[in-house]
Amino acid sequence: MMMMKTKYIAMIAVLLLSMSACTNGTDNPTVPSQQEMEKSLVGLWYETFDYEDVTESGKPFNRALIAVEANADHTGYVALAVFDDAFNEPLEIYGGPKDAPFTWQVTAEGKVILKDPATGETYAPSRTRAASSHNDFVDISQIKMTSGSSSVAFSNASHEGTLAKAESSNSEMIQEWMAKSTLPRACITDSIPVLLFPNHMNYVFNYPSFDPFGNPCTLSGTITVNKSLIEEDKPFNGILLFNHFTIYATTQAPSRGAVEFPTGASLTDFIVVAPDYYGFGITEKEPQAYCISRANGRASLDAYFAAKRLIEDLNVKKNDDFIIAGYSEGGQTTMGVLREISERHPEVKVKRAFAGDGPYDINSMFDALTKGTTEMPSTVCNLLYAYNYFFRLGFDIHDYLRDPVAANFDDWFLSKKNKRKALDEELIKTKKVSELCTEAVCDGNSALMRRFKTAFSADALTSGWKPLSDFDIMLFHDTKDDVVPVENFYAMSQFLKANGIQPEEFVGEYSSETTKEAGITNHETSAITFFLRIIEWIRANY
Repeated sequence: MMMMKTKYIAMIAVLLLSMSACTNGTDNPTVPSQQEMEKSLVGLWYETFDYEDVTESGKPFNRALIAVEANADHTGYVALAVFDDAFNEPLEIYGGPKDAPFTWQVTAEGKVILKDPATGETYAPSRTRAASSHNDFVDISQIKMTSGSSSVAFSNASHEGTLAKAESSNSEMIQEWMAKSTLPRACITDSIPVLLFPNHMNYVFNYPSFDPFGNPCTLSGTITVNKSLIEEDKPFNGILLFNHFTIYATTQAPSRGAVEFPTGASLTDFIVVAPDYYGFGITEKEPQAYCISRANGRASLDAYFAAKRLIEDLNVKKNDDFIIAGYSEGGQTTMGVLREISERHPEVKVKRAFAGDGPYDINSMFDALTKGTTEMPSTVCNLLYAYNYFFRLGFDIHDYLRDPVAANFDDWFLSKKNKRKALDEELIKTKKVSELCTEAVCDGNSALMRRFKTAFSADALTSGWKPLSDFDIMLFHDTKDDVVPVENFYAMSQFLKANGIQPEEFVGEYSSETTKEAGITNHETSAITFFLRIIEWIRANY
């Protein structure tokens, strides 16, 4: 089979709008006006079809999608996306908004003129369909749009068919694919031997995703591999998507050297993928999307998609099982990944998801915290800042935080030079929420808190989505958690059961099972029991 060429792809397209007549109530033929013809063209047109070939890197695909988008501002693009059977995410995109844009205009006679936006030159008339080079597969040799039919006839050197206007759900997904195609492709940027576990290797990778505002951006993470399994020619159990807990310093991000937990997870004989989340790794100069479940869930699932492709290039053997795990903010992110799968990628099959002590319902969490104290005051400060920033609430920092935290927030938090313990014990020095936050925050009915609560509700994981019925979930929480109240567990448990899912539940006083002599919180000590539960399950099932 011939291979796709991506270095240069000639995207020659001609749109011809038919002058076919419509009929009015008196059966008199009428010709659509120029404005009506233009309006009928605006939208995303596509067709999917079976087609087998390989990309320029030799990866086989068996499905293709032709897409043409005509925007109301008279810009547009043409693209070809190719897929394999792994999941509904393009293996490769040729053309698209970056590489094959055009401007379009409808003449009074109904002809659509396409121009090169860089030069202003009109594209030449289309070639007829003929067997020529494989490059012609991504040329649109003829598109004929008919104003009254809502369909587009299409043919080129390798395929002919009919493009239909995309519905809103399909349109959103295709547009997301195209937005990613404007960014650099996923790639491994570094490989780091792990001193603590010499048989392991951490691969740092960058991948296309979206920021919390919905704009395309590049994010980062790691892939951890046990080299001894490769040397012994043994298969990995599959892929474990590990979502990290709360971090503050740049050095705590997976891609910046915090390898202990991802590497420890790989001792389960899974390949471990660990995303940084927005605000760490390659985006560490930006505020972190702290506990923004929609943003972190999306970033994590995109990391899995990209890593799965990159893992193929590592020449490892693996089974297809996919499990997800995370504690605290990572537990919230794990449920966020399940929401993303339910809403956008139901083809992704999850063997099991493990979520521990996560803030699934920020409203219930905040109601409990503002009435007393918290063992991690830094989490309250960071959470308020993140929701104010990413939900564009527009408050000044002194509207919700008191000094000295408000006055020093840039240096203490945004610099990302301090770890949690230093922030809580050396800088903030109080556990009383009323001494951290303003009166408006502590008054749940204030205008300020009503705005915050609306944002909390918009991002909550305990409402507003329908989990897939085949999800297998282990839900864990310490009743003595002094950071994320156990109310979050009960809210998530009730939500899952209301949607027909019976999670395996562990709820109890787990922090007493481990020592607190090191001076860490119940929230941190119960994490050990959570991870032991995961290992126990893996050993029982593999």
